[in-house]
Formats: sequence, C-alpha cells, structure tokens
Amino acid sequence: MRRTQGLKHISRATRARRTSLLAGLGLALLLPAGAWAQKTAAAPAAPASVPTVPVPVPKVENSYLSGPLLRQLLEAELTMREGQSANAIELMLQAARENKDDALYRRALQMAAEAGAGDKALAITRSWHAAMPRSTEALLTEIQLLIRFDRIADTAEPLRQLLQISTPPERVALISSLPRAQQRAKDKGAAAEMFRQLLQPWIDAPDTRVAAHVALGRIRLNQGQPMFALDLADQALASDPKALPPVLLALDVMNSATDGAPARAGARAAAAASAASAPATTDKGTAPSTALIARAEVIVRRYLAQPGAEPVVHQAYASVLATQQRLTDAAEQLRLAVRDNATQAPLWLALGEIDLELHDPVAADADLQKALALVSAEAAEEAAARKSAAAANANATDDDDDAPAPAPSADAAEAGPNPVRLSHIQVLLARAAEQRHDDAAAAKWLAQVDAKDVDLQVISMRATLLARQGKLGEALRMIRAADAGTPAEQRYKLLTEVQLLIDEKRLGEAREILGKANAENPDDVELVYQEAMVDERLNRLDEMEKLLRRILVLQPDNSQALNALGYSLADRNLRLDEALTMVRQAHELSPADPFIVDSLGWVEYRMGHFDAAASLLAQAYSSRKDTEIAAHLAEALWADGKRDEAARVLRDAHRLDAGNEVLKKTMARLKVAP
Repeated sequence: MRRTQGLKHISRATRARRTSLLAGLGLALLLPAGAWAQKTAAAPAAPASVPTVPVPVPKVENSYLSGPLLRQLLEAELTMREGQSANAIELMLQAARENKDDALYRRALQMAAEAGAGDKALAITRSWHAAMPRSTEALLTEIQLLIRFDRIADTAEPLRQLLQISTPPERVALISSLPRAQQRAKDKGAAAEMFRQLLQPWIDAPDTRVAAHVALGRIRLNQGQPMFALDLADQALASDPKALPPVLLALDVMNSATDGAPARAGARAAAAASAASAPATTDKGTAPSTALIARAEVIVRRYLAQPGAEPVVHQAYASVLATQQRLTDAAEQLRLAVRDNATQAPLWLALGEIDLELHDPVAADADLQKALALVSAEAAEEAAARKSAAAANANATDDDDDAPAPAPSADAAEAGPNPVRLSHIQVLLARAAEQRHDDAAAAKWLAQVDAKDVDLQVISMRATLLARQGKLGEALRMIRAADAGTPAEQRYKLLTEVQLLIDEKRLGEAREILGKANAENPDDVELVYQEAMVDERLNRLDEMEKLLRRILVLQPDNSQALNALGYSLADRNLRLDEALTMVRQAHELSPADPFIVDSLGWVEYRMGHFDAAASLLAQAYSSRKDTEIAAHLAEALWADGKRDEAARVLRDAHRLDAGNEVLKKTMARLKVAP
C-alpha cells in the first residue's frame, strides 16, 4: 500500500468518528444550515507564485449554543449512554424548556422512545405544548402517541386545539388523516362518533368542507355503511365538482363492493360493533353490491366527464374495473390515461396485459412494444449516467470528499415502486405472439429473457411451445425438472403439467395427476376446482358436481364454485330453479364478473326468458369479448327473433377466435357462415 493511501484511510476514519459523535449528540440540529460545513471546511493554501485576492467574509449568524448549554447536552448524552435514561431525559427536557427549542424536545422524545418510556414521552409532549402553545408539532406528536397507545378518547382536546391553530393546508391534511386513526382504534365505533363531533365545526367551512365530508364518508365506509359514504361524497362534490378526494372515495366504495363476501362480512361486523355509538341507520347504509357499484360509478363518470379531470382517475378507475373483470371498460379507461401520459411505461404495460386477456393480440403487441421502447430508453439513460459517474469518480482526486456517489445499479432501479422489468414485457410479447399462432416469434421473445429472470412462467411457456411441436415428453420433463421452492410454485408446476396433458387431449392422465394431488391436499380448493373442470371435460358430471359441492362445504361463499355448478346445471337443462339460485348468489358475491353475468343470462335462456337473457348476455359481452359469451348471446338473440344481430355477433367473435369449438358448433347449428 502506498503511504498516501494509508494516510487517506486514517483521515477518513478520523472524520467518520467525529461525524458519528456529533450525530449521537444531536448537535447538528442546533447549528444553522451550512454552518458546520463552513466551520470545518478549510480552504487549500494558494501557491506562492499566485497573488491572493481578498475575499469578503460573510457575516456569521451565531447559534445560541452557549458553553453551559453545550455542557448540559453533553452530560445528557453521556448519561444516556451510561444507561441512566431517566436522568438523561430530565437533563434534555430541562434544556428544551429553558430554550423553547423544538429540536431539543424532539431529542428528549427520542430518548424516551429508546428507553421504552411511553408515559414519559406523553408527558414530554404536554410539557412541549405548555412551553410552546403555538407549536403544531407538539400537539401532533401528542396525538400520534395517544393513537399509538389506543387512547383515542384522549385525542379530542389536542385535536380540537390543533385544528384551531393549524394553517388551512395543515388542517385539511389533519382532517383527511382521521379515518386512518379510526381504523386503528380498538373501539372503532366510539372513535367514529368522537371524530364526527370533532368535525362538525368544519363541515361547512369553505376551506375544509370537502375534506370534512370525505373524512366522514371514509369513517362511514369503515363502519360498513358504504351508501352513506357515497351520500357524503356527493355532498363534497356539490361544493367543489372538480375535487379529487370524493371521487377516490367513490372508487374505494366500488372496490369494497367488489371484494366479495369476506370484505362485506368484515363490514357487517364493523357496523355491528359500532351500532351502539353510531346514529340510527336504515338499510340504505348496506345496499346490495350491484346498487353500490352503480351508484359509485355515477360519481366517477360524472367527474371524468368534466374538462380538466385528473388523469390519475382514469388509471384508478381502470384498476377497479379490471378487478371486476370488466376488461373492455378497463381498456377504454387506460386508453384515455395513456392519451395524457404517453411516456408512462406502466400504463402501456397494463393496457397490453388487458388486451391479451381480451384476446386482441395485435393491439396487445402494439401496446407492449411502446412499453418496451420506453423501458429500454430509460435503461440506456441509466447506463449512460452510471458510465459518466464512473468516469467522474476515476478522475477525482483521492482526497476529494465531494466526489459524486455511484449511480444506482439496474437492480436498485428495479427495486423502486412499481418497477417495469424488461423480462416481464418480453414474456407478454411472447404471449401475444402465441395468440397470433406465431410460435416462432413467441420462442424468439422467450429466448431474450435474461437468465436471472427465467421463472416458472417462462419455463411453462417454453414447455407449451415444445408440446405444440409434438415434443410432449420433453415438455413434461422440462416442467418436472423446474425448481419450485414454495407450495404456490409446486401447485403452478402441477397445473402446468395438467394443462399440457389437457391440450394434448390426454384427459385421463390429467385427472389422475389431480386426483393424487387432491388426496394429499384434500382442502386445496384450487386443486379441487381444477379436478372438477377436468371431470366436466370427461363428461363425468356427477363427479364434477360432488367436487364443486365439496368446495362449497369448505368455502360456502366461493363465487366460482357456485357459478360453475349453477352453469353446469343450466347447460344440461337440469334443476333450473336451483341453478338460478346458485348463480344469483355468485352474482351477488361478484356482481361485475362477466362470466357470472354470462351464466345468469344462460340460466334465463334455458328458462325461456329470451329477452332478459339477451340483455344480460349483451352486458357480459360488452365487458369481456369472450368467444363463448358471444356464442351464448347469439343463441339468445336468435331465439328472440333477432337473427341478423345474432349472425353479426357470431361473425365478430369468429374474427377474434376462429378455432373455438363452442363457437364453431353454434355457427354450424344456426347455419351462420363466417
């Protein structure tokens, strides 16, 4: 090692110890911004041959850090290090009181937190507020501690004071945070009632009207009263039609109505728990999911119809619609979102994924290519920045403490929020190629996936391509050899193997594999459901029904099992009243799922209600351009005497998926040419 390197190492170690000591003492908080840097940075001596020019010395703003105060702070810190936390806290608190300094109160609180002295921390916040009555930080800290200790009732007075002394923006933020505090309380009903009373003075104030209505609406939603939440959202928008928070509340109501029975059961429990303290309500608070979704959607669409609506609402709305399986509507909203945010790769990626689900591979390919171009350009910029930073570091002197830090690596960049990985786009492009029946292009995209990103999905797709080439044995060996460290990965492997066998019409082998898996995991609902679906293909309908009913014993509110069993009965024209009951129950659990709406329409068709059937099936088809839904819609339209319309629907579906067996049989039976 060169001597200079050794000296550099010692110098940096010394500086590190000094910096660590200052951080431990908390003195950085007491110095004016930049003062420590001015004090410690020594200017290099000028060469003798160069005349020096006098430089004006800026006026120094002295800190109030006096010798006695410095000694007191040092004593407090050293006492803390020696384990005498109570004495250390009192020393720091005494300094804070004498100097009326937020930073010293903060340090006293930090000491109390390190010592686990919760009651002492609360006492410090009250002392802080008594010494500095206009300090919003003191009140806010007290409120946060009370909420953490679940002493919600004690927050009423400090909250009232804080609302009074806050600036308008601070007041709005505080009001908006109350529903989260109510959710964290053990007695949610009591907290809700207290916050409702607290907000009454602000409900009609111009600066807080929207925030107060939305906060009350969210509290109502937390209590399982979503229709009242929508009333409050409407009232907020009446005072400010362009306000965003009421629309986000409406979207959350849509989400809560989409989550199914578990979410609604939780809402009912919350409502029951708060019934004693909440005002009397009617059935309006807990309306059926379909009514909630329709009402909330009116609010969202009314907002979006305005000029200048926030583009983020299109994205949020699309996310809710996708959760509801209303993919056609979700794609429409995403196209509006990318119109305003054309350089956002995640939007193009989401749109491409939805187009794939809608079996529109041409549109999906175009969307995904845009996402790929944006991500590739961003990666190139990051690589150039890293190269530039590396060059700058290489040219910097050994003692240059101001040299720039290295740029983050590609892995670090992908660790950020909502990263878009090149490999994910490449896999989706391979899926789009598969849907176009272009296996060569699909294989090309899969070959580009980086080795570190090859997962079970990539292996599954490669195996599928091999099976299509007549190499089923090789495909099965590839899947079986793949690593699977978790139960979810093991299930994925098994279901991939089953699907390969189904695709090759080897249904008996597929069922044998599922039967063995179910014997080992009798309560795995997903595996039971898949075995039932294979039994349906094998025309073992009694066995299929037994398996679906077994699921309903394990999960009575399983909408997919209810739908599958109800549809199966209707498709065989059996026990139609029972089928209708099951599908209606599934529809209540998942009101926007187009496949369940399709089943409901199919039951109506079997019962001879052709007009009602056509209406429901048209609704399902508008949400999801699925080939089998199209075939059902055509059947209902044909039976209702609308034969030209039925033929148009069949031809449109044929353009999307000409190979579908159900569609081909329907067109042949109705004698509709492509």
